[in-house]
Amino acid sequence: MFDDTSLLCLVVENLAQSHSWTYEETIERFYRSDTCRGISDSETGMFTYAPREIIELFEEERSV
Repeated sequence: MFDDTSLLCLVVENLAQSHSWTYEETIERFYRSDTCRGISDSETGMFTYAPREIIELFEEERSV
C-alpha cells in the first residue's frame, strides 16, 4: 500500500470546507466511497492524482 495519508487529509479538509460538513461527517462519507477505495488500490494509479481531481471524482460519484 502507498503512503496516501497526506492526500486523504487534503481531500477531507477541502470537502469539509466546501460542503460545510463536520470533519467526522466528511470522513464517514468519503471513506465509504468508491473514490476513496480507488486511492488505496495501486492498480488505479489514483494515489498519484491531485486532491482536486480526487474531489471531482468523489463529487461525480455522489451525483450518480
